[in-house]
Amino acid sequence: MRRLILASLCLSTAVASPVLAQVQQTDPNAANRSMESSGQLRALRQEQTTRSDTLRMDIQRNQAATPAPNTGPNTIGPTGGTGVVGR
Repeated sequence: MRRLILASLCLSTAVASPVLAQVQQTDPNAANRSMESSGQLRALRQEQTTRSDTLRMDIQRNQAATPAPNTGPNTIGPTGGTGVVGR
């Protein structure tokens, strides 16, 4: 029975430790600042992910819109001056 109570006290102390780290008795706004910082970091990560996804979609769209090269029998070769006329 004592072991069970001791184990539950240790567990409750371990769970409460992060909360106590954020809420300080001398500074009641510490938790608010902590949550604000976390929210700002999440917003920045989301913005970065959105930009990355948009860039990836633009690249894929451009690759899909690029026409395949014409390699059929009616292909017109490159134009340019070879210097040879009539051959």
